[in-house]
Amino acid sequence: MIKVKHLMDAVEQDDGQRLWVEAVGLARDLREWCKVDHVLTHLGPSTQLNEWFEQHPDGYDYFRAQYHEALTKSPYKVALQHLARAAAAENYTLLHTGEDPNHNAAVALHEYLSELGAWSTPQEGT
Repeated sequence: MIKVKHLMDAVEQDDGQRLWVEAVGLARDLREWCKVDHVLTHLGPSTQLNEWFEQHPDGYDYFRAQYHEALTKSPYKVALQHLARAAAAENYTLLHTGEDPNHNAAVALHEYLSELGAWSTPQEGT
């Protein structure tokens, strides 16, 4: 199962591997305090796409489409497929710092992984 949480949300037993998936790195002390298991900045959207989305917060559909297209062409596509399959047996939590719990890079990645066949839970705030 894959779920999405804000970085500052409480750690829960069923979080499984907690994955930081935004393009910006994470300070080591914050990483330890928030119990982040893996920092996967290479899976985050490009800086250019992130900056565009920050300037156009109403443009989530465009942001998601562009991010999904980049993931499809990514050299990490095989790793993403593996993660999607592994989620059938293990828990993973994608972490974000977005203000909108339903429109951020972690949610977009969750949707992409779900399309690849990952087990998922309903999104935050729905």
